[in-house]
Amino acid sequence: MSGTDPILDAAIASLEESGFRRDVSSVALILGSGFGAIEERCEALARIAYEEVPGFARPAGTPGHVCRLSQGRLFSRNVLVFRGRYHAYEGFASRELVFPVRVARALGASVLVATNAAGGIRDDLLEGSLMAITDHINLMGINPLVGRQRLTGATAFAPMAGAYDAALLGKLEAAAARAGEAVARGVYAAVLGPSFETEAEVRMLKGLGADAVGMSTVPEVICARALGMKVVAFSLITNRAGSREDSHAHNLSRGSDTEGRIARILEELIQSLA
Repeated sequence: MSGTDPILDAAIASLEESGFRRDVSSVALILGSGFGAIEERCEALARIAYEEVPGFARPAGTPGHVCRLSQGRLFSRNVLVFRGRYHAYEGFASRELVFPVRVARALGASVLVATNAAGGIRDDLLEGSLMAITDHINLMGINPLVGRQRLTGATAFAPMAGAYDAALLGKLEAAAARAGEAVARGVYAAVLGPSFETEAEVRMLKGLGADAVGMSTVPEVICARALGMKVVAFSLITNRAGSREDSHAHNLSRGSDTEGRIARILEELIQSLA
């Protein structure tokens, strides 16, 4: 148990009662919008809805965001799979956003693989492109490390330089190549949402050095790094940022349409990590 966090202790105890095991899954995978069906490929030893676990907030019900946790064999490796995530734009506090990451660490995961859907800013990042995240710009106005009660086991002043592990980035690119996919490198800007960006905001983001923009992932990465986890993350570009055609339904559709491509990359990547 964590020893100092009764809520986290209760979550781990509940998961163990539901068949989850500690220290058998070194990799935790967070599936973003439109990628959830990949979780159904997991030969689960245990599976549970987020809201059934103490400490997990009840999902807000945003379309496309089914939220449950599985542990089992995915692509021949034992992993933790988080299907869906919490978003700040749904009204969740920063600590609620990252509770799944804390649970993953408490269950023994040392590597976080995060996926998301994002809007392309850089000219070559068109719909359907894949971008490996090399760095981020946090414009969400929140940080899970803020507060008098620090996250158990986390470093409050966690360094974020090199947050995305260089060796894992190389493995991601190699995995994509084996899967026959091209992955560009780029900087991910995280904004609060839920409204999409204005044209002026996109120009600002481009000037700041952002290559793609989304509404998630960064709080989880901050938490993971503060807990000593290594991180690799990539985005599916589902739209051009600032487009007047932006819609959540469109982005979900793009994610679903490319699920097979994402699955092939994850298969190659996870096999190289475990």
